[in-house]
Amino acid sequence: MKFGVATICLPTMDIPECVAQVRAAGFGGIEWRVEPRPGSIRDPKPAHPYLVDHHATLPLDVPTVEAVARDTRAAGLDVIGLAPYIEVGDTGMLQLACDLAQAAGAPQIRLQAPRISRTGKCYSDLFEHTVAFFGEIETAARAAGIRALLEIHHNTICPSASLAHRVVSRFDPAHVGVIYDLGNLVFEGYEAHEIALDLLGDYLGHVHLKNAAHFRSPGGGWQAGWTPLEDGEVDVPQVLGLIDRRGYPGWVSVEDMSLDRPPVAALRHNAAQLREWGLLH
Repeated sequence: MKFGVATICLPTMDIPECVAQVRAAGFGGIEWRVEPRPGSIRDPKPAHPYLVDHHATLPLDVPTVEAVARDTRAAGLDVIGLAPYIEVGDTGMLQLACDLAQAAGAPQIRLQAPRISRTGKCYSDLFEHTVAFFGEIETAARAAGIRALLEIHHNTICPSASLAHRVVSRFDPAHVGVIYDLGNLVFEGYEAHEIALDLLGDYLGHVHLKNAAHFRSPGGGWQAGWTPLEDGEVDVPQVLGLIDRRGYPGWVSVEDMSLDRPPVAALRHNAAQLREWGLLH
């Protein structure tokens, strides 16, 4: 496995600083967040502070993305992939994301399933629309020579490996796959990792590494929250060991959403922790 960093967890860094800090920490690549402008995600209340005024974000502009990819590689880092925000049915944004990936030489783009909370539609309707759109996604990804990966994410209709597999299983795994997000599974959708990984099989295209745990809320109930890699409910060495033993040859993007440390300190801490576990060399 190869370790890189997803820039969603580096919100305070501009693009040159991001490249320099990721390289200095000893990671091998960057998964670049892509968005029209910082903070434009259409949530009345952002789900996380990092979604507001985010500086390590590439614009939807082919020449800029191409230039950043060139600078990333000049620093000795791979461009792991791009993480745009594509609404189901938005064929224009899908094509632009494919164009950006080609310009960047990125092998993959990130996709998310729709959220019932945003649409007001039932699961069955959203599932049918999502599967229909994935037919277009497969065609566009094949034409671009890339892979489109559905991220397992809480609060979407694909919060688990089995529900993500239900969408992607009818498509070619050479061009459609799944991002296995360890931290998101703490919030919703956890299935035994052995079962989940066996089910995904060739559809496992990427891994997002973050951690979370459940805490008592002020009202006495339980709610999930982000933690540093070593402090949450995910046994990171154990799960990454399972993935490695299945012969997974791809990237793991550190995507630490915890707020225990400032982003630069967290980046360095996570590199040191992965070295302590014998995972980052």
